[in-house]
This record gives sequence, structure tokens and C-alpha cells, in this order.
Amino acid sequence: MVTSIETNRGLRSIPDQLLDAMKQHAHYLVKLTYDISEASGLFPHKPVYFPNKFLYELTAVLELGLWERQGLRDYLDTLGINLPTFHEAADNLAARAANNPHEFEGSDTPSLCCQVFRVWVEHFAWNGLSMLGAEVVLGQLDEDKFADVLADFVWQHRHELAQAQFLTNSSLSITTTQ
Repeated sequence: MVTSIETNRGLRSIPDQLLDAMKQHAHYLVKLTYDISEASGLFPHKPVYFPNKFLYELTAVLELGLWERQGLRDYLDTLGINLPTFHEAADNLAARAANNPHEFEGSDTPSLCCQVFRVWVEHFAWNGLSMLGAEVVLGQLDEDKFADVLADFVWQHRHELAQAQFLTNSSLSITTTQ
């Protein structure tokens, strides 16, 4: 199914699979941001207030760092995606928060958050974390190279494939005795 959502750019149709993946990813990012902030001492033991815009951007910065530590940044670079590095984004956020904390007032979403989210939607397997426990970058498919790799795999495993076909087509039954 498809759900229509009103955005600042008008009515948009979004597949339900993407909405479900966005919810899961948002929960993951909230936990990631909290865990890293808690471990680094950003949250003191008393209640503290951070503007939404700051938290959105902090989350984007932390996700950039995670992608870099996982080696995914290299794949994104090969796709020609232009994002700041974790250190560039973190330094920029810290400097802006120190020099002009009022910049984070208001309800518009920071551009870095939008950039990182767009990259995730357009280049990552939406359910990579839930299905595989890992982020998965989807690249461009070279059909000839894929056909060659698939042909090599099938050729190398032809005997195993023949054995598997034999087992599924046979009426062999295995029983155990005690």
C-alpha cells in the first residue's frame, strides 16, 4: 500500500514498507544517540533540555560516524555522495552550538539531517538492520559483472546444486532409532 503525507513540498506518496523502515530506523537512531550521549557524559544526571534541531543534527553526525567506523563511507564515496566527514560535521555542530545556540530554535529540520536521511533512503537497504543486523549500502548494478559472478558461483558449486536437487526430488527418508 501507499500512504499520502502532507509535507512542506506538498502531498507525497510513500510506500508503507518505507514508512515501516523509517519508524524502525528512527527508533534505532534515538537509541544510538542516547547511548552515545550517555556514555560520553553529554546528559548529566539531572533533566536537561536540548532543542529538537540540535538533537536532529547530533543524530545525523553520529550516524555519519557510525557509517565511517563500519567502512560504509568508502562505498558512499564511490557512488559520488558528498557528505561531510564525522569530524567535519561534529566540529561544525559544536562550533555553531557554542557561537550561536539560538540557531537551533524553531521547527525546521537541519539540512545535514535531511542530507543523511536522504542518503539512507536512496542508498541503504531499508531493512538491513532488522533483517541482517547490519547497515547495507546498495550500489549500482553492473549487469555483465553480476552475470559473470553468478555464473562463476553456479559453476563452482554445480555438484552441490546437483546434490541438493537430488535430495529434494528423491523420496529418501531418514529415520533414527534409539
